[in-house]
Order: sequence, then structure tokens, then C-alpha cells
Amino acid sequence: MHILLRLPDAFYAALFAIAFPLYKALHTERAYGRTVRHLEAARDYMEKEAPERAEPLKKVTARDVFKGIYWNALDSYRGLARFKSVENRIVFENEGIIKDAVAECAKIGMPIAGISIHQGCFELMHRALCRYSEHVQLITDSVGDTAFRDVLKGLRSDPHITEFHPDETGRLIRELFRTKGILAMVYDQGKHTKGNAVTLFGRPSTLYLRLPQKINQMGAGIVTFRTWTENTPERRIVIRFESYYPPHYNKQGRDLVADIARETERWIAEHPAQWSWNYHGNFQ
Repeated sequence: MHILLRLPDAFYAALFAIAFPLYKALHTERAYGRTVRHLEAARDYMEKEAPERAEPLKKVTARDVFKGIYWNALDSYRGLARFKSVENRIVFENEGIIKDAVAECAKIGMPIAGISIHQGCFELMHRALCRYSEHVQLITDSVGDTAFRDVLKGLRSDPHITEFHPDETGRLIRELFRTKGILAMVYDQGKHTKGNAVTLFGRPSTLYLRLPQKINQMGAGIVTFRTWTENTPERRIVIRFESYYPPHYNKQGRDLVADIARETERWIAEHPAQWSWNYHGNFQ
């Protein structure tokens, strides 16, 4: 894996140029076709409902989406392997949000959740949370075969990260509240859990917020954050903390799921080429 990651970008650019047309031809009615349809529907919705924010969606194509996923995955794996060429491009914005959240919840003896979506170099964000806690509980789903999962687990490993499968939710919650650490997870895709019905771009969709919702009801705070790669020669990887949802958020007359859904829609609309529109569970 490390040898493959050290191959030059020119090799990966040539590989994408060869592989993408084949992938497109084989997935015209599946992943590629879904992406085309989802982009078109989101574009129409934004042009009607929020034309001032529709420009990024007007410009993006399905090819841009798959190219974004491809290069962000490569940067993610190189970053997890601690390549300086990637680490030196990472910048953090609004760190005060998570630092204040950790401090505020520590005063009442409670943990927090750091949650995000499959956008940009999202694999880098879980380890980034180790900057703010010595106990990060990462919930991950099964991807690929056993050998590939072992490779990913090895790349993601950090002395401060403990991985949990969705089936281990009970043990994860006990450990989270024992250590007063940070729950790390992405909430826009899921295979082995029931989600929350929401509306994104005017269409029924699902976000998997039941676990953050539960621990928030138990007294934990929630911080949302995201990452994207700037389309500039420097290709900075921005990790930006966005919002803090204090403990018992719904008791304050607000709707946690609805508010996070609105935030999620805005993130996707701002950087549509870097979100995984191709996932089979989106917009059902």
C-alpha cells in the first residue's frame, strides 16, 4: 500500500483518464447514472429555492464528482500514512468551536461528538480530533474484504483512536461516557442502522443521526465539522469546525436533526464536486 501511494501524481492522473470512461460505461445505470440524476435534481431545486447559492451546482458535472472522490481518497490515504506532502497542506479553521465545546462539556463531566459527512478528504478528520482529546471513539462500517479492512484500520490507527463497529453501539457509549472523550463519525451514509428521515434539496433522504441524537439527550454536546480541498495550485485541505449543539438541544425548543440537515445541505451545495453523490442509499 505504501509503495502504491508513493507513485507520482502523473501516474494517477493517467490511471484516472483510462479508468473513468470504463467505469462510466459499466455504471451508466448505477453509480454514475445516480450521480447524474441527483446533481440535476439538486441543481433544479437550488435554482428555484436559493438561486444565490446555486452557482457551484450549475458548474459541476458527474465526472467532476468522481474525479473529486478519486483525488480526495488518494490524499486521504497518503495523509493517514503521514506523508508530509499532504500533512503540510492541511489547515484548520474555527478551532475555537471545538476547543470551547470540549472545555464546556468537561465542566459538567460529559463527552462530545464530532460528526461530519463523506465530503473531501473525510478520512483525515477522525485523526484530526486527536488534537482535542486523548480518547477518540471512531465508529466505522465494513468496507471491502477482510484484508482491505485491515489495511484501512492500520492506516487510520492512532494511540488515541479506538474503532467500533455499528453493532457495538452499547459498548461505545459506555466507553465514551467513561473517558469523557470524543465520538467521531460520519452521518450521511449507513448500512447496518436505521436512519432519520430528512429532506435534502427538496427530496426525501436519510441521515444517520440516531447515535449523536441519543448521546445529546444523555448530556453530550455535538460539534459539526467538514473538510474540502481548495481548487488552487496549493490544493489546501481545509478542516473547518462549523457549529456547536449543546447538551439536551431539543429541550431548548430546537430540532437537532432538522438543523443538522439544513447545515448538511449547505455544505454539499458549496462543494458539490467533493461529496459522494454516487452512494446507493442517497435520496430514497
